[in-house]
This record gives sequence, C-alpha cells and structure tokens, in this order.
Amino acid sequence: MSKDIKKLTFAEIAALALADRYQVFKENVVKPFTAINSAKNTATMSMHNAFKVVAMLKRDYAEMLHKKQIPPDTTEADFFKRYAGGDVPARVKQLATFFNAVNLTGEKPLITEVFLDAASVNSLEKAAAIIAEERKRSAEGWMGTDITLDVINALSTPGYATKKLKEIRARQKPAAADSDDSNTPASVLASLLHNRILEASDNDDGYKLFVACQELAEAWSKNTIPPERFAEWLARCEQETAVTFTNGSAPETAAANPAEVPAETAV
Repeated sequence: MSKDIKKLTFAEIAALALADRYQVFKENVVKPFTAINSAKNTATMSMHNAFKVVAMLKRDYAEMLHKKQIPPDTTEADFFKRYAGGDVPARVKQLATFFNAVNLTGEKPLITEVFLDAASVNSLEKAAAIIAEERKRSAEGWMGTDITLDVINALSTPGYATKKLKEIRARQKPAAADSDDSNTPASVLASLLHNRILEASDNDDGYKLFVACQELAEAWSKNTIPPERFAEWLARCEQETAVTFTNGSAPETAAANPAEVPAETAV
C-alpha cells in the first residue's frame, strides 16, 4: 500500500530556509521524476509538492539574480541543476507557472490553494494548458476573459472538473481538444507531428516545436514501460525498415553496407 504524501502549503514552503527548500525539491521533484519503473505513480503523488516548491524556487532564482547573489549569466535551468540538485520536468514546470499565475498574481488568488490541492493532477494539467493559451492570446487581460473565469469556476466547484475543463478546452482550441482525445490512433498523431515538423519555420514557433520534441523524447524515459521493451521495439523498427527497403526500391544514393561490398571493391 502506498504511503500518502503530505501536501505542503505554499506558505510552509516559503517559510523554509533556502537549503531546506532545496531538500523539498530533491524529495518531491528530483527523486520521483528520475525513477523509471515507478516514476509515473510516485510523481503523480508528489506533483502538488513538486510544482509548489518549483514555483517558490523560480522566485528565489529571480530574487538571487536581481540581488547579484548568483552569476548574472545563470539561466533558470542552470540554477536548478547547480543549486537545487536537478532538472525540472516539463510537466512540473508547466504547473509551477500555472500556480504562480492563478495563486500568486494580483492582490488575491484567482484560485485558492485549497481548491488546487483538492484538484487531480489531470485536472490541473488541463487547466494549465488552457490558462497558458489565454495568457498568450490576451496578454495583460487574461485574468478577465470568459475562458479564464470558466476555469476558475471549474476548479473551485467540487466534482466533474476534468470534464468541464475538457469542454472549455474544446471551445478555446478545438484542434487541441481533438488531438487530446485518447481514442485518436497513435499513427494519426505521429503523422500530424511529422507534418508539423516538416512545415516548421526558422522562427520562434519553430524553436518552440523543437523544444517540445526534445521534451517528448525525455518523456519516454519517464514512462513505466520496461526498458528492455524499448530494445525490442528498436530491433523491430530496424527489421521492418529493412524489409521495406528490400521489397521496395531503395534510393540509389543509399550507402552500401560494408559487409555486403565484394572484397575486390572494398577499400
């Protein structure tokens, strides 16, 4: 039976000495999110603590940079690696940004910490994606949009939050809601991503897509699929690719396999 992890309030994290915050970060971010076989379950249980301590440390980073307590060229990623003890997974970073936005921006929280603690990780991640889009679209006015107010209401009203948030996302960005459907075949999703990469431009959007692809690769290392299965899949992929080239027409410029080059022509 898994042991429940105490959910810390942001005030409790803020009251800790910096060294103790680093320890909370290691316990709730580094350890659970670097484990491979049991990461998914453990990380979900630790997520509320994880995103709140990251939210606090993001503020520590900004303050230490402003007060010149750390080198001026220290990036946020460098700060977490060098001082706190490890990387911040994309999921945790997204929720930390979301927490800072809805709980620590303005004179009073848009969503209280009590409601955020009561919400499931799935609901919070859906809400975070919606709010991120609203902030991008509406800049300074994002707090007052209908979509934002609906998200606040969904997370502040017990029951069915995930269903309500999915409906809100569908109104906000229909294409994104469709791609989030768990019934969409993997081959279709892969094809959509492949085409998007081919159409990428040398601009900020292209950069964001590139970063997202790196995070996708990182996500495989945190999946609960046994590592030996990946080796089997890789071998299967190579075998199927070889069959495709054997039965089809291989490109004329394809390099020959050294093992197949006649001895007299080998260099």
